[in-house]
Amino acid sequence: MSTSSPSPSAAKRSRAIEVRVSSPAPIGYDDTRSSTGGRFASPSAAARFAVSHAAALDAGRSAITVTITADGHDDVCVSGTAGEITCALAAIAIYSAGVRAARIPAPGYLRAAGDEVALPIQWRGSVGVEPGVDVRVLSTRPDPLPNSTLLLGQWAPDLAHRLAHDLARSITERSGQRSPATVTYLPDQGRYEITHPDPISDTDADAVARSIRITQLRANLAALDPVADADCAVGLAAELHVLESYSRRAPSTDDRTVR
Repeated sequence: MSTSSPSPSAAKRSRAIEVRVSSPAPIGYDDTRSSTGGRFASPSAAARFAVSHAAALDAGRSAITVTITADGHDDVCVSGTAGEITCALAAIAIYSAGVRAARIPAPGYLRAAGDEVALPIQWRGSVGVEPGVDVRVLSTRPDPLPNSTLLLGQWAPDLAHRLAHDLARSITERSGQRSPATVTYLPDQGRYEITHPDPISDTDADAVARSIRITQLRANLAALDPVADADCAVGLAAELHVLESYSRRAPSTDDRTVR
């Protein structure tokens, strides 16, 4: 994965920002790549679009490319998994807020689990005039990867209770106990919320670990005295440079991928 860094002067002024998200098309399709793009007025909106659409294209692919262009010049170019792209953009100050506000699709296996559990309940359910209760699934991920929400609609209170607990049990069993799901009833919001940690790949876990360490190093460097702590600062700055090199390097015309 690689990224080119944004120009400081470009970041300070208002500019039109174009985003292009692309990846190799699935085998069997005539087009060699699938891509989508948009034009935005702020870095935050551009980052939201980039992260959301990279996640939609992901499906286990590791060759997604996001290019953010400002004023006709490549501001950032990132290649990798959707998780790597998210972490790389989150490490750039002007894109960080947009990354965390992005909405990404719920895991595909949740929809299958939801249908499997919901259909029998619908067939057995009684018809009544009781007010509906919302049921939704919150899939959590380590920061800076966004969480996702799957909405299952409104149900009669007794059916909502049954659906929430049956689905939580199914999610836990399907994950081999690696992703235990819990159910919370929020009466003031009229909602059952099923929460579970969504497992991420080793590649994305490494990207998250680098992101966390980069944040720590930046905070530590900011707290050091440039004179009294010079030796320590040099060591931390060197480590920071190494970590950032995983996701940022000077643009290259022949190979933008760090292998």
